[in-house]
Amino acid sequence: MKTFEEARRVILTELTSDNFEVRAEYLKRFTSDVEEFANAMAKAFLNWQALDGDLRGNEKRAYVSALVFSATTLHILSLKLLVSGHLVAAGNLMRQVVESISLALLCSGSNLDTLDRFMTGRYSTNNAVRDVLRNATNLGVNDQALKILAKAKDFYHKYSHPSHLTIASGMALSNRGTYVGAAFDEGKLRAYSKEIQFRLALAKVFSSFIDCVKVNIAKW
Repeated sequence: MKTFEEARRVILTELTSDNFEVRAEYLKRFTSDVEEFANAMAKAFLNWQALDGDLRGNEKRAYVSALVFSATTLHILSLKLLVSGHLVAAGNLMRQVVESISLALLCSGSNLDTLDRFMTGRYSTNNAVRDVLRNATNLGVNDQALKILAKAKDFYHKYSHPSHLTIASGMALSNRGTYVGAAFDEGKLRAYSKEIQFRLALAKVFSSFIDCVKVNIAKW
């Protein structure tokens, strides 16, 4: 971009387009993973509906259900952002996914005070994953789901702050160019694949997290 008009046009296009060409490049290579993700999250969504259908007019149950819903929809949106070419935004959103499902698990625990503290603004959600790992047995979280949660916490923490990854996201590895906004880069295929596999692995255990929440709430 050598002129003001060229720069303005590129930025305006990024702001007003849906980047379908970028998304098409991702789907050309990762369609089967995206479909598998959709299948897993459909099961999770139906499981959440069952949870939400049994609120019994209870405000605390509604809080927990809202957290599960947020985690579910944010996880779907995170993959959408990723395959739309927004790597950093997608990764940052994953931090909220992991913390939301962790918070839902903690709030469902009958012998924990997390829900009361959260409802009154006295609980720091930054500690949610840490506290789930500490209370995993009590909350009934299985080992496989726990490992994925712990791995996701460590992996996506780096998206919360400026880093080398932030810089690299705007730089092309396949050529010497730079990206403004959405991007697909052949030189980053391994990184894209790793990101998608992380989300797919979490999607596959998402319904089991919701099962834990339902079992815990039944003990109230």
